[in-house]
Amino acid sequence: MNCQRIQESFLDYQDGRLSPPDASAVREHLKVCLDCQREWAGLQEISLKLDRLPPVAPSPRLRTQFYAMLETHRRESDSHSPFVQMRSRFDRLFSALLPARPALQFALACLMLGAGLFFGTRFIHPAVNEETAREIEALKKQLASTNEQIASTNQLVTHSILQQQSTGERLKMVLASLDLKKGDQLVVSDLLSALAFDPSVNVRLSALEALYPHATMPAVRSAVAASLPRDPSPLVQVTMIDFLAASRDPAVSSTLEDVSRSQTYDKAVREAARRALAQL
Repeated sequence: MNCQRIQESFLDYQDGRLSPPDASAVREHLKVCLDCQREWAGLQEISLKLDRLPPVAPSPRLRTQFYAMLETHRRESDSHSPFVQMRSRFDRLFSALLPARPALQFALACLMLGAGLFFGTRFIHPAVNEETAREIEALKKQLASTNEQIASTNQLVTHSILQQQSTGERLKMVLASLDLKKGDQLVVSDLLSALAFDPSVNVRLSALEALYPHATMPAVRSAVAASLPRDPSPLVQVTMIDFLAASRDPAVSSTLEDVSRSQTYDKAVREAARRALAQL
């Protein structure tokens, strides 16, 4: 076995999942290879740090910071929009055309409102409004579908980049995200991608631990609930259920009920789902 295969087998070797011949090959290789010895020592150090991590309570200010971030992003987007410049031009045009006295402005507004109601009831056919509403609804659905495709593509790209790194490097990346204080949307997306796609149980557990400060975000809770039925590890599934129970979100009750009733899940997973339902 070469160094790459030996390092890829470290987690299985640590958890005792390797066959006796493969485990013996790993032990013999570690006796003579300094690079693999350093990689093994780094993995042990990371595992010890993960075991010693205290439970992280979600910050009550996370929701406020998240919406403040969204508002800042919206303002920055509007500042570069051509529609904002067009709106400012219309404002200048109307300020030049409309009378300066408030009483005259009010009288002109009432006159325009009455004229609009009169012509609208007499000449605008209701079918036009219904057709416009259908077109707007179709555009909304198309936009939602496009956003879902973009999100799916971003997850696949992130997953592809992560798979090019060793297991130890992926663990270090997830562990580093625990020190972040703000709800960085990019970091949250990377953690959700690791939770959904990473083949390592330890990496998925570490990603879920790092997501606890962001549990107040509905998108995070929905993503964890969606990953629960797909995860092959009962240990990770039980940890996901504990995460959802700690969030106290009634929206996840249907997912937990399905898990508690389905015989396709491990018995311990079904019991954890029943306990979580009792807490919601």
